[in-house]
Amino acid sequence: MRAFIAAPCDHGNVRKEPAPLSSEQMVAFRQGIALYDEGAWWEAHEAWEAVWIDLKAEGRPMSEVRLLQGLIQCAALLFNHRRGTSRGVLNQWSKLEPKLNGWTCAWGVDVPAQLERLRPYAEDAAACALPYENLSMPMMEDGP
Repeated sequence: MRAFIAAPCDHGNVRKEPAPLSSEQMVAFRQGIALYDEGAWWEAHEAWEAVWIDLKAEGRPMSEVRLLQGLIQCAALLFNHRRGTSRGVLNQWSKLEPKLNGWTCAWGVDVPAQLERLRPYAEDAAACALPYENLSMPMMEDGP
């Protein structure tokens, strides 16, 4: 299993990160990451959706709720790409990009790296021909 750090994500001097998740939420969030890393994007979406519902019920700031929604939409984008649904890919990209832009970290996820990793799939929406190797969620990891 990959290492997760509690330290803040750092992209230069600018940091924007959400409040921590509860331990139960973090378990579900990590489960979603593991599923995402396996290419089980629909299942990752489902795991994260439970956390998203919790965040809304807790009254978390909408920016944090939308941040998690943006990560959910990353999984939906890849799910649509694999199915060859060009419109679905473009719709997800147009929704997720503004939700993730400006964040440096989302509970250990390197958000700018995630956006850069997905951009080629959005650009490939017409053909849906890119391979799916090495699409693990980019994490701010402990050590090299």
